Amino acid sequence: MSDLFNNKINEAESRCGKKCSECSYREEYGCAGCKEITDGYWGSKCELKECCEGKCLDNCADCKSFPCELLREFSFDKETGDDGQRLLNCKEWADSRQNKKEQMLKNLLLGLSLGVISGVIAGAICGMTAALAIGGALAGLGIAVMIETSKRN
Repeated sequence: MSDLFNNKINEAESRCGKKCSECSYREEYGCAGCKEITDGYWGSKCELKECCEGKCLDNCADCKSFPCELLREFSFDKETGDDGQRLLNCKEWADSRQNKKEQMLKNLLLGLSLGVISGVIAGAICGMTAALAIGGALAGLGIAVMIETSKRN
């Protein structure tokens, strides 16, 4: 079930909140972004990249310490900073991911509920309420999972 919630749900472009799609270095220097390269772009290592990857996080917003002092310093750095835009981007990504998880859960619960209701109705007609309610619940859950999976593929 956790794969269902985490697979392809995150739209973050970088570890630190930089929007790679809007970065001039992407085309100018052929940068693939920190999620795709081994070393840090700004040098042989990037503390933010190493921190996220060391904690198995997709980006800084996933961290319990968000926004940490390191991210704040980087975001407001005179050379590489962006006046806090990275912080806003991370927050936006986290909110978007949370909204998607909540919607997915609602869809699964709706499928389960509809399955139970259908099973109870069919069971009442056939005189086997409990068995068909359980079968309907499983069918409804299965349909909801298939719908969620197909939306992401």
